[in-house]
Amino acid sequence: MNKPTSQAVVLVHGLWMKPWTWIGYRHFLEDHGFKVYLFGYKTTVHPFKFNVRRLAAFINSREEDIIHLVVHSMGGILAMEALSKITKPGKLLFIGSPINGSQVAQRLHELGWDKALLKHAAKPLSKGIKLPIKKRQTMMIAGDSPYGLGRFIANWKSRHDGTVALSETQADWLDEHRIVHTSHMGLLNNKEAKDLTLAFLQD
Repeated sequence: MNKPTSQAVVLVHGLWMKPWTWIGYRHFLEDHGFKVYLFGYKTTVHPFKFNVRRLAAFINSREEDIIHLVVHSMGGILAMEALSKITKPGKLLFIGSPINGSQVAQRLHELGWDKALLKHAAKPLSKGIKLPIKKRQTMMIAGDSPYGLGRFIANWKSRHDGTVALSETQADWLDEHRIVHTSHMGLLNNKEAKDLTLAFLQD
């Protein structure tokens, strides 16, 4: 008799964040039967490629057969860069990830503040995902409540979540794109976003 396929979710945080920022999401997914792992990394101190290798190794070392990724903001760029090194199948859910490049990061570069504030995160955040390697079913959940420090830095002409513009989260290679009315950080505690996440992972 074949062993049932096992599944888990890896949560990857964004710029300047820590694994504990996922506490609401973690409890929500665990309450619905998912095994959840938190991946932590130093977003600005360590080189981006170093964090890419660490993420891939972390995912590949999990005991479950299927590993879904739920990634916030810069964590989405990190996850996309790691896909070619990940051997475990699963789905990929972005939450407010500037996959087309961050206007806030670009503006910080123009002001000369990126080396102090973003360090190793400056280039990947500014560039986004230029040549996506799409090996998973993907979905983006983006916010459109314009409250966040980014609104004082970027000069957006369209809807945004206070840190990331909606246009920065849209791409033809995404299988699905949904918008909820909350801010960039609010996405991590928004009920609608959590329900959309659950439906995507369970589908």
